[in-house]
Amino acid sequence: MTRHFIPVALDTYFRGSSDEVEFCERIGAGGNHLAPATAGGRRLGQGADFRLRERELSRVLEEFRALPAAERSPELPSTLGAQPPRQPVPPPPPRGTVLRGYCAYLERDASEKLVRAKRFYYEENPDRWAAETQSDTFWLTEEESKSLVPAVLSEGLRIDAPSRIQKRLFSTLGIDYMEGSVNSLRVRESSLTLTVESISESAIELRIDGDAKLGKPFEEKARKEPRSRGSEVRIIGRAAYDRAKGAFTRLDLAGIGRAWGSKMDYVDREIRIREHPWWYGVACELVSGSAPMDRIPPYNMLHYGEAGKYFEE
Repeated sequence: MTRHFIPVALDTYFRGSSDEVEFCERIGAGGNHLAPATAGGRRLGQGADFRLRERELSRVLEEFRALPAAERSPELPSTLGAQPPRQPVPPPPPRGTVLRGYCAYLERDASEKLVRAKRFYYEENPDRWAAETQSDTFWLTEEESKSLVPAVLSEGLRIDAPSRIQKRLFSTLGIDYMEGSVNSLRVRESSLTLTVESISESAIELRIDGDAKLGKPFEEKARKEPRSRGSEVRIIGRAAYDRAKGAFTRLDLAGIGRAWGSKMDYVDREIRIREHPWWYGVACELVSGSAPMDRIPPYNMLHYGEAGKYFEE
């Protein structure tokens, strides 16, 4: 069914050029909802409780097929003269490093091994859907990237990552962000160590170890305190640095954490997580930064960054 549609995700904080804004206003696109429309800007499925399910998609598709050919394949207006965005989307740092992070819930299986937990939004609802893995990006400047590699090399040498990088990594991608639009958490304590494992003419291989305590310390009463949040996480990883290019060719991280608190009471109300604290897992991989998805700015760079300014001076 979805092969008949072209999905477009819009960030309502960055509304685009004037012609794009006009199109969105015409079809009523904005906020956290779906708006099916033709390429010419005609809203479809008016009045329908539209969701990404076959019964809703099929009705919209029937409505689309009943339109005249000129409306199904319209001649689009010229974009010449369109005004640029009032708030342009910032690009990744030149020659910097871009990571894509992932977050998911974990639980212990019968053998006490931590495995991915399958949770549902509103599990009692017949139309329930799985709580999907959440994703975000992480940016390092060129200077910050190079600061993660020792200036003087020897196998076994260990260095600590700069505090600003530790703070940014743990407060944004080291937290439980399965709620989606989640504020960063302030770092109470952290460590992030890089160990040189091997050196060649072309590359440097590094091992990464780290841990952090974030937000409010754990207290049983925090479960009932509005908007209280906290977590602890430990990460390990591997990195490879190309000496000729002066850039990372691999940077993989994986971590396990425990989270607590009652921010928005979301994990209990919508996803029915009963344990407190609960387990979560995070992972990061190096991406090129050239794909559209990988050029989306980090969430806490733009929205609700409680841990402070994303790029500290």
